[in-house]
Amino acid sequence: MKKKIVFLAFLIVAIISQVSQVTAQFRENTNVSLFAGGYAAQQNGNNNGYWYGIYAEYMPIKTANGLNIGFCGVASRVEFKSNNTLNFYNGSSNDFGAGIAAGKYAEYLSQKYSGYFGANIMLKSSQDEGLGKSVQQDGQLGTYTMTQEDLIFSTEVNINLLKTFGIRENLFPRSQLKLMYQKPLKSEKVSFWNKSLIQESMLWNKAALGAEFKQSIYQIGRFNTLIEPKIMVGYRHYTGDNSQWISIGPEIALKKRGWDDFLSIYFFVKQQVGDYPQNLNSTQFVLGLNFSPFNIR
Repeated sequence: MKKKIVFLAFLIVAIISQVSQVTAQFRENTNVSLFAGGYAAQQNGNNNGYWYGIYAEYMPIKTANGLNIGFCGVASRVEFKSNNTLNFYNGSSNDFGAGIAAGKYAEYLSQKYSGYFGANIMLKSSQDEGLGKSVQQDGQLGTYTMTQEDLIFSTEVNINLLKTFGIRENLFPRSQLKLMYQKPLKSEKVSFWNKSLIQESMLWNKAALGAEFKQSIYQIGRFNTLIEPKIMVGYRHYTGDNSQWISIGPEIALKKRGWDDFLSIYFFVKQQVGDYPQNLNSTQFVLGLNFSPFNIR
């Protein structure tokens, strides 16, 4: 399985390298993205969480056919809590990762469109901590604590079609598809119940896959700074609890003409789908933002 994943990642990079010659830019070879957000469950606002972090790329190598290759890294923190009348749980996760990144801008992908194609492959170290309290049948309060460490393989592909020519150039100016996958390579967990070691503590499998599609509706502005309202549709599958989620909602992005977004703010509804038991987290409201200062030109 690992060999198939690595082969697929290198195949993606090879495909990107065959796109037509670069004669312009869409993103800098050095790029930094700051991100943050939060969510709350519809049926129980006490079930909520937030995250923040930074992602960076540095791609100093440029091949003869215009493919940029380099390095990438990410650092993020997630905190969440889940409460009802009998149970309480607080959790947090710190992720640090590094790997390789590739990107290519194709100015003349077709008569109407240019394109930007990017991909990354990373190894991430993830450290989770959790504290839970539950009221037992005898009325006593029990305490659960755990720590889990994972080494995770992750990869992401980013495909952008950019409308550059034709009638009504400002209508539907950009289509973006992002594909994501991660799989733990090594996991260790230690957990306690009322300070007594749990001998066989079940690992939480962090494998996940997802897809996200964004369509820019209209490009607003006459000068260098433009506004793009978008609609986003997404899908996620998490192996840990075998849950599936779909999400949909609007996004507002600011950009400089000819460049990628430097600020985006989004809001979407995330809904669990498929065959699942009723729970208070099945519908969530999510708000977030991304800021990329290197795209301000």
